[in-house]
Amino acid sequence: MSSLKFLMKYIKGHIVLILFALLAAIINVVCILLIPILIGDGIDLIIGPGAVDFVSLLDYLLYILILSIVGTISSYFYELCISIIANKVVRDIRFDTYKKINYIPLNYIDSRSNGDVISRATSDIEIVFSGLLEGFKQLYKGIITIVLTLVIMFVINYILALVVFVLTPLSLFTSRYIAKKSYQYFSLNAKYKGEMSAYVHEVFHQRKIVKALNHTDDAYEKFKGINDKLHYAGQNAVFASSLTNPTTRFINGLVYAAVGIVGAILIVKGDIIASLTVGGLSAFLSYANQYTKPFNEISGVISEFQNAIASLNRIKEIIEEENVKDDGQVDTLNNFEELTFDNISFSYTKDQKLIQKFNLTVKKGEHIAIVGPTGCGKTTLVNLLLRFYDVNNGSISINGINIKDINRHTLRDKFSMVLQDTWLFEGTVFEIIAFGNKDVTLKDVEKVCRNLGVHGFISRLPNGYNTIINNGDSLSHGEKQLITIARIMINITDIVILDEATSSIDARSEQMIQVAFNKITQKRTSFVIAHRLSTIKNANRIAVINDGNLVELGTHEQLLSIKDGQYKHLYDMQFKNTQEV
Repeated sequence: MSSLKFLMKYIKGHIVLILFALLAAIINVVCILLIPILIGDGIDLIIGPGAVDFVSLLDYLLYILILSIVGTISSYFYELCISIIANKVVRDIRFDTYKKINYIPLNYIDSRSNGDVISRATSDIEIVFSGLLEGFKQLYKGIITIVLTLVIMFVINYILALVVFVLTPLSLFTSRYIAKKSYQYFSLNAKYKGEMSAYVHEVFHQRKIVKALNHTDDAYEKFKGINDKLHYAGQNAVFASSLTNPTTRFINGLVYAAVGIVGAILIVKGDIIASLTVGGLSAFLSYANQYTKPFNEISGVISEFQNAIASLNRIKEIIEEENVKDDGQVDTLNNFEELTFDNISFSYTKDQKLIQKFNLTVKKGEHIAIVGPTGCGKTTLVNLLLRFYDVNNGSISINGINIKDINRHTLRDKFSMVLQDTWLFEGTVFEIIAFGNKDVTLKDVEKVCRNLGVHGFISRLPNGYNTIINNGDSLSHGEKQLITIARIMINITDIVILDEATSSIDARSEQMIQVAFNKITQKRTSFVIAHRLSTIKNANRIAVINDGNLVELGTHEQLLSIKDGQYKHLYDMQFKNTQEV
């Protein structure tokens, strides 16, 4: 019920189309239901050999033809309206799902595999569309048919109508019992589909590593395990749901037989109270069939509908996830002057501490390097700065304003960032570098690339800056990183963050980039997270972090002079082999 209430929020926005579909459905059903009456009356005109009222019979045939044409036209408009409603509802759900993914907290995304989230936003939505289109098409029209047919049957003969009315609910109870069972399997089916999508996505993107480590057989075995579970759940779901249609058909066959037997008895006995003609019985049998037909049709699409509800629940979980609360009221920031980490503490999980009582003040124009062993919290500081996560205790402030009081959009406008993991979308080299800045020209991009030293390799591409890059597969990792660095130089801001930005670049390219960085960061504040200590020797201050704590702070020379210091240990370990040579 909660899923249907969720769905109704999207359906109620199309009330005009729904009313038009309702009108078309009523016209279609009325036309279909009037035809058996005309056929029954026509049969009663055939009294015996040579005693047929052909004039009236032709009139009845003409009426049947007109009703058939009107019914066909109304059925076309009904199906058209339902299709439009289903497409628009799914469009809105797809839009809200994608929008929600961009606004929900990062810990929701980080706690789930990318493949599972992608599966919810793509295949699950398609399943909802199929279920909606078929399910509502049958349900909407079926309810109208059931109600109107029941009324007409009571008008024709209340005894036969009671027979139908009493026996038909058996098919409903049967369908409901089977639907509960099949829903459990469809929920498992949707879950395993997400797991499979996640695993295939993971292995595909790391296929070179999988092959290099001879892990293909193990990867196949794991895939086979997931696939077997998906097969089991899918097979049981289809089997359980497929029981509905033949079961209801069997019960409806019993209803049809009961009506025929009771009607024949009434005609033979000539019951005055429940008088019935042969034509009337023929019409009633048609109505009994019409009355039970919607139950068969609805049960026929019950598997798709249950599958759609299971997928809808997965989508609903994303859409109803609480948004990141942006309670910041400050929407303008003056020129950057100072940034302060004031006794901050943070951990991703309650039982695992990370950053503890961290303090640091950074002035305008300072070049701050952050170093430390893997997992010590260097990248976490960046996540806190940009409010991807909020600190548990303490505060971070810019120009004396707590960043929690600053609108996230305004805050992030102050930062430019290059991550260790490169991200290139499918597009031209120019589009990738100019991403995020609509006013950039090709001349601006070329100028930045010449300063950076990447113009040469871009010019050697088949179409230069107009070369289409398909996810960067045609480039080396170093070339991808150079392009992302060029992108950050186009969109330069007050504060620059470089998170292992030169980790995959050779020594010559690194020197060229350092020269370009020095030019850009000359009057700007910059944070550099680095493992290569050679790239941070000229930093104004180097912050050494270990186990989430700031253990040392100073210039390169100052930190090297500390006997048994953490920085000196890292430096000696990194350059020991070079010094020995």
